[in-house]
Amino acid sequence: MQLSNNIILITGGTSGIGLAFAKKLIELGNTVIVTGRSQKKIDRVLSENPGLVALTADVSDLDSVKSLVQTMTKDYPKLNIVINSAGIMRPEDLFDPKLAPEELTEEIDINLKGTIWMDQLLLPLLSAQTKSMIVNITSGLANLSMHATPTYSATKAGLRMFTNALRFQASRQAPGLHIVELVPPLVRGTSLEANKNIQNQGITTNQLVTAGIAGMAKNKKRINVAQSKAMQLMGRSFPMFFENRIAKSMTKANQKAGQKA
Repeated sequence: MQLSNNIILITGGTSGIGLAFAKKLIELGNTVIVTGRSQKKIDRVLSENPGLVALTADVSDLDSVKSLVQTMTKDYPKLNIVINSAGIMRPEDLFDPKLAPEELTEEIDINLKGTIWMDQLLLPLLSAQTKSMIVNITSGLANLSMHATPTYSATKAGLRMFTNALRFQASRQAPGLHIVELVPPLVRGTSLEANKNIQNQGITTNQLVTAGIAGMAKNKKRINVAQSKAMQLMGRSFPMFFENRIAKSMTKANQKAGQKA
């Protein structure tokens, strides 16, 4: 895939991973449109990044997604790359009586339903291009569930299954459309840090973007970044053993943090 002179849409592109991709892809000579729910964030991002285009959209709202797709079809009919970066990650204690059911499933609305809606509704536009690409961002936790983030882990595992099926259908009905799964490990400096005790761990957004763009250029079906490759192997071999190890290490980190406080 040639990664210059494209028209690229990035959901959740006003911060974190999405914004890091937007900045790099603008440098490579692309037209980049980002979406976000907060007008305040959009205004700030536009003032700091000349040349970037931003649209207000909420991927968890089907009407908002439909409106975005209509805008893209009308104003950017040559759209040929979509990066689904919108996502949230929250720690959840399932035994907490104060945890509301709608809170528990908000990640499903954004991480899973939002991406599915975006992909399906943009297929006609992307299929009309000679070469096009969808990049769905999952997580190393699509391989191993983390006890502190049960819904997040479920959404990313579900998104992997959806992406695999979409790739199979696209290979037969839209051969020029490449379906890519980008699998980050823990990434520093993003809102996807479920535990304050691990905020300084993981890779940087620049490292993720560098690996992601290299994989996209090669049309890789799945781009495992850094520790995500090892997590895939762990998930295939002894998932319960490694999930328990992750849970124990996080519990110890929380206990140490509590003692220091």
